[in-house]
Order: sequence, then structure tokens, then C-alpha cells
Amino acid sequence: MFLLAMPMLLLANLALANGAEIPMVSFAATAPKELHHKWSTMNDPVMGGRSHSQVDTESGMLNFTGVCAIVPSLQAPGFITAATGNSWFHRETFVDVSSCTGLKIVANDLSGGYKGYRVSFGTAKPPGGKFFAQGYKADLSPSVGSLAPTLLPFANFTDFWDDATGKAIHRCTEKKEYCPDEKTLTNMKTMSIWAEGVEGTIHLLVESISGYGCKAPAA
Repeated sequence: MFLLAMPMLLLANLALANGAEIPMVSFAATAPKELHHKWSTMNDPVMGGRSHSQVDTESGMLNFTGVCAIVPSLQAPGFITAATGNSWFHRETFVDVSSCTGLKIVANDLSGGYKGYRVSFGTAKPPGGKFFAQGYKADLSPSVGSLAPTLLPFANFTDFWDDATGKAIHRCTEKKEYCPDEKTLTNMKTMSIWAEGVEGTIHLLVESISGYGCKAPAA
């Protein structure tokens, strides 16, 4: 509890000194305000999509529920998201995790192993990228049935992905230009948790998101 009440700068410096984690997102009422963000849902708007979802953060966790349904005109699954800072008129301010290796997401998939979860952040678009694809995205395979951490290296994220399916077209491992850049990692501004490209009912609880493998500053 004492750690959660610490000023954000002190939290970040402590994590860096230990070469461990930098807290980014928390839904606990006692967490510093820098870790709190406004979350809402967005469902597939194209061609009469029938997916639906809801999100709340009143229980100390992100509670994301809904159905990713077939878009009739496309005969393919659509998407639902729990998002923050995704409006052109409002961006959130995130903690700097440019010294870190990746994201640690503590979550519990209560849907029994839904296969279409993804995470995205930032607003980057690569040359030649898909029109509706924005930000860096990676697949997420959360713990099923119990809260547990999942580590997502930044090398798993790419800004060159298919806006119809969410799948990577070109990966960070292919070309450095598709990898998350330092400017984005300094302040992601927007983050989304997706259920996408796979038909099904979802129920995901997220306790926290942090940067892991963070380096200590040079002496």
C-alpha cells in the first residue's frame, strides 16, 4: 500500500534502480493518479458489425466483457476493444517505459481461452501500412482462470498489421522500422486491449500493466 501511495517519480526511480518494473496502469483506487486512465469500449463500426462490449473499472480491475461477432457483409469476425486515449481529441499521458524490455500484463481470461486477444499502443503508421491500422500491436495470451502475469517483449509488437484481421503483416524482427520507437515508449498516449478476428464471447479481467526489464540510468 505504501508503494502505491508514493509519488510517480519515486516509483519510476525505484523500479529503474532495481532493474525491474515501472508501473504504467493500475485500476486500484489507492494507486497514484498517473496510473489511472479513462477506459471505454469501441466495437466494429464497419458494414453493419454486430459485435458488442462493455468495460468498467470500479472493482479495482478492468472488467472487459462482450462478444466478437461475424460481420454479415464480410462473413468474418469483427472486433471489440477496451481503449484509453483513443480519441483524436483526447490523448492520455503514460509513464515513460523507453528503458524497458516490454510490457507485463497481469490478467485473468474468464472466457476459457479466447484466441483473439491483442494489445496495442501509440499512433504510429508505417509507410505502406493499412489505412485503418494505427499503433503497435501484439498478440496477447493471458492466464486462463486465475490472475497471472504475461510478458510481452516490445520486439513482439509491430505497427505493420492487417486492419481487417489484426494479424501482423510485417514483424519487428524483420525490420527495425516496424518496432516501437523511443518517442512512443516515452509516452504511448493511447492503449487498447482487443478481442479481434476470432468469433466468441470474452471476459477479461486486467489488474495492472507495467514495463518490465527496465534498465537503471547511467551513473
